[in-house]
Amino acid sequence: MKAHIILAHPERKSFNGHLADTTNAHLTSLGWETSLSDLYGMRFDPCEAARHYPKRAGEDRFHAQTEQRFSADNGHIPADVAEEMERVLASDLLVVHFPLWWFGMPAILKGWMDRVFVYGSMYRSQMRYDAGRCVGKRMLACVTTGASEESCSFNGRESDTRMLMWPILFPFRYLGFDVLTPEIFHGIGGVAFVEGHEDGLSAMDQYTTRWQDQLSGLAERSSVPYNCDSEFDDAKRLLPGAPSHSPFIAHRPTPLWE
Repeated sequence: MKAHIILAHPERKSFNGHLADTTNAHLTSLGWETSLSDLYGMRFDPCEAARHYPKRAGEDRFHAQTEQRFSADNGHIPADVAEEMERVLASDLLVVHFPLWWFGMPAILKGWMDRVFVYGSMYRSQMRYDAGRCVGKRMLACVTTGASEESCSFNGRESDTRMLMWPILFPFRYLGFDVLTPEIFHGIGGVAFVEGHEDGLSAMDQYTTRWQDQLSGLAERSSVPYNCDSEFDDAKRLLPGAPSHSPFIAHRPTPLWE
C-alpha cells in the first residue's frame, strides 16, 4: 500500500511538521510505502498562470482550464505539477496536514489543488464524483486550530470547524476520493499545549499518541457522507426523498441572512 503525505505549513519544525513526520514514520512501521511533499520546503508555486505553459492553446488570453486540458492532451503538463499528480495517482491513501488559517486552508494548499487537480487529466465532465479518477483511494485531513475545542464547536465563537471543513474537503470528493472524517487538533501553541500535565504529558504528547492511534485504525475509520450521483436529477438537483448529509446540499435553503 502507498501513502502520499502533503504538508502545508511554512515552519518545518511546527506541530504540523511534527505530525507529518509522525504520519511518515508510523505508516512506514505499519508496512506502507510513503512519500511526502513539503509544499513550502519545495517552494511549490501555488499561482496558476500563463508562465507555466510555454506551449499554449491560446495566446490572446489565459484560461486556466483550456491550458490545463491542452497540456494534458499533448503531454506537456508542467513538471512540478506532473510530479505531484504522479504521487497522488500512485497512492492508495492521501494524508493532508495543514493549520486552519482565517477559517480556511493556507493559500499554498489551495494553489496546490488549483494546479495539481488538472482539468483533462484529474477530472473532466464525465470523470468526477462516483466516476472520478481517484475512486478507490482514501483521503484524510489532519488539521490544527489555535482556538480551543469549545470555541470551535457548533455554538462556539470561532464557528463550527466541522462546517468549515466541508468545502475544504469537497474537492477531493469531486475527484472520487473516499474522504475519511478529518482529525482536528485544537488549541495548538498555547501554554497548555507545550507544558506537561499531572500525568507528565503535554498536549503535544497526547495529540501525537492520539494521531498514531488514528493511523493504526484507518481500516475502521468512518467516511464523510456524500450523496451519490444517482440521487440528483438531470438538472443536478437533489431528488425528493434522497438523504441530505449537510446544510450545503439540502432540500430547503438554510436561512443565513435576509
